[in-house]
Amino acid sequence: HLKSRRTPIPERFLTSIKSGNWLKVTINGSSGYKPPAQSFFHSSSWGDILQNGSVFVDIPLIDQTFYGDRINDYREELKFIGVMFEYGEACQFIGKHLMRLASSSTLSKDRVLSILGLIRYLREKYLRPDEFIRSIKEGGWLKTSYGFKSPVGAVLFDDEWRTAIQICNVPLIDQAFYGDQILGYKEELSLLGVIVGFSRCYQRVIDNLKNSSYLTSMSADAFLLSLECMRYARSPERLVTTLRDAKCLKTNLGFKPPSECFLFDEEWGCLLQVFTCFPIIDQAYYRSIISSYKNELQRLGAVVDFDVAVKSFISRFKQRASSSSLTIDDVFSFLSCCRQLKGTSYKFPSDLKKCILEAKWLRIRLGDFRSPRDCILFSPKWESISSITLLPFLDDSDSFYGKDLHKYRHELRAIGVVIEFKSGVKFVPSCLCFPRSTGSITPRIALSFLNCLRILLEDKSYTFTLSFLEKVSKKWLKTSFGYMSPGDCLLFDKNSDLKPTDGPFIDEGFYGSEIRTYRKELSSIGVIVDVKKGSTHIANHLDLHSDFATIIRIYKFLAKVEWKPDCEAKRLIWIPEGNENGRWVKPDGCVLHDKDGLFGLQLNVLEKHYKNKVPLLFFGAAFGVKSYPSLDDYCKLWKGWETSGHRLSHDECCAFWRFVLQHKSSEKEQILSENLVKVPVDLGSEGIMLLDKHDVFIADDLQLKELLLQSTSHPLFVWYPQPSLPVLPRTMLFELYLKIGVRMISHSVQKKDLSFTNGLELKQINPRDAMLGKELLRLILGFLACSLKMEAEKRHEAVKSLRNLTVLETSEPIAVVYSLSLSSGETQEVQASRMVRWDKESSKFFIQKLDESAGQKDRLEYATYFSEAVAEGLLWEKQDQVSSLSELVKLAFILKFDEDAVSFLMKSKNLQVFVEDEDFLSAAFPNE
Repeated sequence: HLKSRRTPIPERFLTSIKSGNWLKVTINGSSGYKPPAQSFFHSSSWGDILQNGSVFVDIPLIDQTFYGDRINDYREELKFIGVMFEYGEACQFIGKHLMRLASSSTLSKDRVLSILGLIRYLREKYLRPDEFIRSIKEGGWLKTSYGFKSPVGAVLFDDEWRTAIQICNVPLIDQAFYGDQILGYKEELSLLGVIVGFSRCYQRVIDNLKNSSYLTSMSADAFLLSLECMRYARSPERLVTTLRDAKCLKTNLGFKPPSECFLFDEEWGCLLQVFTCFPIIDQAYYRSIISSYKNELQRLGAVVDFDVAVKSFISRFKQRASSSSLTIDDVFSFLSCCRQLKGTSYKFPSDLKKCILEAKWLRIRLGDFRSPRDCILFSPKWESISSITLLPFLDDSDSFYGKDLHKYRHELRAIGVVIEFKSGVKFVPSCLCFPRSTGSITPRIALSFLNCLRILLEDKSYTFTLSFLEKVSKKWLKTSFGYMSPGDCLLFDKNSDLKPTDGPFIDEGFYGSEIRTYRKELSSIGVIVDVKKGSTHIANHLDLHSDFATIIRIYKFLAKVEWKPDCEAKRLIWIPEGNENGRWVKPDGCVLHDKDGLFGLQLNVLEKHYKNKVPLLFFGAAFGVKSYPSLDDYCKLWKGWETSGHRLSHDECCAFWRFVLQHKSSEKEQILSENLVKVPVDLGSEGIMLLDKHDVFIADDLQLKELLLQSTSHPLFVWYPQPSLPVLPRTMLFELYLKIGVRMISHSVQKKDLSFTNGLELKQINPRDAMLGKELLRLILGFLACSLKMEAEKRHEAVKSLRNLTVLETSEPIAVVYSLSLSSGETQEVQASRMVRWDKESSKFFIQKLDESAGQKDRLEYATYFSEAVAEGLLWEKQDQVSSLSELVKLAFILKFDEDAVSFLMKSKNLQVFVEDEDFLSAAFPNE
């Protein structure tokens, strides 16, 4: 009351009061005494909440139970002597304590996770953690890639930052140190100032930009992020300066500085592709999004506009044209660009047009280069004279421009090339007229015409008329298949191993042998004088034959010249039925080989008809015939067997599954799973039957298999070769069966216990006599803690169910029934005896008394049943872990749960118990 009476309080007295340990407090349920300046008075639930939530700092709360309600009358006096009342002061108290710890030593992983957990805990209790956060967020206690830093500005790594760290250095939280648990506190980390997610941190990337030596050959995502930073950052100058001259931008010529690069434009970008010297930004590498950053690229120095790009093109074009060094690809690229620019707003400037029209840059057949106005594009009307004159035809030979040049007729016309015959007649020395009726062209007339061509090739002053070229393209040459145009005819070669009737050869019986002396003249008008080059013509007339010997002869020739059909060629294969009968079939219905003889009814096996007659590889190369049946073919074959009820032989089954395993892949396993409805089951002497895969099982439990085979006539188990074959490993075959839908028998049966109280005498015994002792619980606690990562409270609760069991012993086995449901709705049941059973509903553990004189087999059987009962009872919700725990318990049982043996077993499996587990065991077994 001295303060309230305004009586001066001696300083010495006040100091003694504030620092003395005289104020009774409670700390997490324990009583003690603290100075007022270290004590808290609370009138709400925040005190209890903080005490429960903080695992690293104890909150001393004034023991109001001890002082009674009267203590509330002295709030002002308590505050005067240093007692803290506010929730915020308590948060600061905790934070300052933590920061003192952090200043003296690094905070451990668990302590940091506890800090984050406290923040979450306070928020869950609807208490603002702001004061606590403010008290710790500036401290250097968070481990990052740059040592211990303040949470403010640190980065929690995720996929959004994966690209950013390629170009900048930021302090990343050390996830290897904290583990994956840190990822569960993203919201709490964010409250502390940690950057969670990229969150448009463009300026931060620039402020932490790596040295330019690290920014060469940048990945696509990294460079795109750089452009995005330029666009959105407040001050991107540093990034612009760094990237402008760095070889960071991928082009068709490798990585180049942006100042040397060109951005491809869909409308005019073709101009940049005419010559390969322009570094064009690789849009396939950066994806189409690169085009949306034109302004940023231009700021880096890249060329993005047509007007600037065309100036570079003119310089390069003049240089190439002056040295006659435009390549074939250059010309085609330029013509393609002219086509693309037609109809757009982009036009060639006058200086480029002049250069194109006047420069000698187009190669003609005579081998030199001419300006476009001095060139002619060859057409069928020029056929008969194209090889006997010096006409300036553009060189459309296969060795130079090729026939693709004709696709650019309009573009060539636009730049001045003579396209139409009428426009180029001044170049033609002469012309010739043919009679209207091709049937009236006798052999003598034909030979005279060819002789005229020979003379015209020698006399350059001779001129042809337009009517000559109009007639020359008609069907006037007689062949084995009637009248044909010169381009469809062949000149017969006796060295070709063919007969004149095998293809459209010029009829030497009609024209006489002299026709062969005009090879050059015939060639000039389109006749094929090299039989090898006429293989397609011969192949296209193949289906007019039905004589097997003729067809074989033609196939041999086509194989010898390595013929392959073009897009217009007929794709048919002759399947003989006798010498003169047969049928033409498509290649996709054929196969070269069927080494197992499975596909005789499904596919045409060419080896059967053409072996030792025609190279079989020819059919594969020319027609695309498969060498062997495909997976689809095998699936169709299997479906046929499923539908027909065909019982497979051992060899058929082996052949099928051998193929499947040899070509195994995840994609093909999916195909098999979707297509195979039935799987094989061995019926012994009756062969192999195909049954619904949902009614067939893999025998992964030999005891269960034996039990089921003794009790049922249903062929339950899937086939595998016996004895095993190296090409069909059992493990690989069973793995494949699983992936296509066959179940394991151990996962398919349902177990139910029969009554065990019918006349059986049950004797209650001590749990330790049933091996339910301390070492069993220790082993289980170690498994739950280390293998399942189960929290202490949950694992203790789990083993309490074992500790609280009533153990009943009987001298007789306990019957168990296994039930197996089939797709038909039928249920098959078999009965077996078990030596151990745990009835969870009644918390009773039934065991059959083990004869101490029993042999090793009986003891192993008992250990197995014991371990299964314990594991299944404890982990009924985690079936995938039952087997692992069962094996551990079985081994420990055989070792009679010897303490040293169990300890070694746990160490060998990396299992351990913690302090809280030891405390639990001590409490459960106080006398041990």
